[in-house]
Amino acid sequence: MRPAAMSALRRYLSHRLHWLSVMALAAFLLSQTLGAVFWPAELFSHFLPHYTALFAAAAAFTQGRRRRIWLGTALTAAVLMWQPFSSDAPLPAPAAPAWRMVWYNVRLDNPYPAAETSALLAQQPDVLALAEIQADDPRWAELRRRHPHGCTHQEYSPFALAVWSRHPLAACDIRQHQEFSYIRAELPDGTAVYALHPPPPVNSQLAAARSAYLAHTAAEIGREPGKVVVVGDFNSSPFSPLFRRFTRHTGTPPYTPMMQPTWRPLFINIDHALANFPLHTAALPWQHSDHRALLLSWPRP
Repeated sequence: MRPAAMSALRRYLSHRLHWLSVMALAAFLLSQTLGAVFWPAELFSHFLPHYTALFAAAAAFTQGRRRRIWLGTALTAAVLMWQPFSSDAPLPAPAAPAWRMVWYNVRLDNPYPAAETSALLAQQPDVLALAEIQADDPRWAELRRRHPHGCTHQEYSPFALAVWSRHPLAACDIRQHQEFSYIRAELPDGTAVYALHPPPPVNSQLAAARSAYLAHTAAEIGREPGKVVVVGDFNSSPFSPLFRRFTRHTGTPPYTPMMQPTWRPLFINIDHALANFPLHTAALPWQHSDHRALLLSWPRP
């Protein structure tokens, strides 16, 4: 390409990237100031990794003062993504004996239950917490047979939910807030395990239901007297003011990396593992769901 054409292309990209970055920064700031009370604004909070890539591209193609501004903005955003909201850090993978737990939104009408079952069993989980699981589908029967204890909220909808265990549980209760379920299970050592799946904020009614669900469960979890683990598809990212409020009220910081995408096609982080004690967590490879499974482990007492 000729120098004149290259220069024209650079000017074009510089101008477009600058103004796209301005809009992205405005959207993120709006999400942080109004997202807790105005649900459409909160939606913009989930895309900080995408914004950061845009800020970096703007820094690469602009010059002078604009370059310095976007480079500083990109670095600040990167620090926000890498800095956990809590000073706690995940533990190294604990040596046996340890509890192993998998959270997975398997996706309603997943076409490959047998392959999913094999992938889950390969992790040798003691406890499974599953969203959108069709427990009456015989193709999931082997997974249930290997984990015969626990409870299931069964319905043909995205709000089916289950906690299954290899070992007898001290308790497993299906609870409701409005028409949406969550599960509180208790391990033999007294650790409480919550599995959550609030509705997605696709309209004002469901956004309000999600906020109410998170507030209700946060209050309940915050009253737990002992160790507690919380897993779920929160339909909210670590960059959301609603999610941060949930972690404050429960006293359970997240132990999943903030930049880690767990839902496609947008590749944002909405599946989380939280606890009031240190966990080791890992995201498992993508399978046949639109979500990634999370593996948790922590030492047994």
